[in-house]
Amino acid sequence: MKHLDVLHEIKNNDIKPVYLLYGEESYLTRQVEEAIINAILGPDERDMNLTIFNQDPSVQDLTGMIETIPFMGGKNVIVVRGTALLKARKGNTDSEEQRAGGNDDLLIKTFSNMPEYSHVVLSTTEKVDKRRKLFKIIESGGRAVEMLPLKLNDVKGWLNGKLTALNKKMAPDAIEHLLGALSLMPQISLGFLDNELEKLALYSSGKVITLRDAEQVLASIPEVSVFAMIDALSQKQTGKALELLNEQLAAGDHPLRILALLVRQVRMLWQAKELGAQRLDSKTLAALLGVPPFIGEKIVRQSRNFSASALKQALLALAVTDFELKVGKADRTAIEKIIIEMCI
Repeated sequence: MKHLDVLHEIKNNDIKPVYLLYGEESYLTRQVEEAIINAILGPDERDMNLTIFNQDPSVQDLTGMIETIPFMGGKNVIVVRGTALLKARKGNTDSEEQRAGGNDDLLIKTFSNMPEYSHVVLSTTEKVDKRRKLFKIIESGGRAVEMLPLKLNDVKGWLNGKLTALNKKMAPDAIEHLLGALSLMPQISLGFLDNELEKLALYSSGKVITLRDAEQVLASIPEVSVFAMIDALSQKQTGKALELLNEQLAAGDHPLRILALLVRQVRMLWQAKELGAQRLDSKTLAALLGVPPFIGEKIVRQSRNFSASALKQALLALAVTDFELKVGKADRTAIEKIIIEMCI
């Protein structure tokens, strides 16, 4: 089950007694956790009926709290963040295994017969052992939800929801600018993205966030700068490309980080150039590049302004520069030289 399915259940007041939220996208975990708490407890009930642990309490304390009838009625919500109750038990001694097994038995008994006045939310960014009986009990009687990082193809849907919540709209070219930069990131952090959108909403004076707003607010993010730099390179705008490079270096970004982003993007341009020659449709081409269709189309358009040999030479030059930067034989001027040569 995905986190959106769980949020839909909660919205329909279908609240389960036990939740396990696991995986590295902590932003989604907090979103679901907050939705559960808000659905069960009013603001005036939280002081008495909400308990949050940042590590596991003893199993005896946890089960005791679950079975304790709330003072003045209502319901208990017990949140345990950073739980290790479901992790794999590699390397345990016999005595540790026996103790852990006893704890599991107690938790299995409790989670199998949860009182209607208690709800438990367990969360962890670590991997969990899905073979454990405890996991299967939570999965069958409650919800076990893996919080995976959002894929680029799914960002637009999340973005639309966030903009609606902010009572804002975003111009198509501003969305393209943002998603183009995200395509350079090996992993998208929703916490980071949420923070940047909050800043954009505050910066934007009108109801619509414009491309200029996005360029101004997101300029300090290396991926945004490199994506804009490639756009400038494809239009042979040497001055603008060098200006963007110097802004990133002045902001403290290491040349090797900028170089790595350039290598990824130039390699993608080369792939687009080769795939474009096969006359593939934009959807197929974008899927092969691992980007949304409209980003794929932009990369193809950019690639048309370079010859295949120029892109190959740029990649070779970037590889040499990477080595020379690492051994101290080159500096920022080597990257500037590559940019100038790509604009010729």
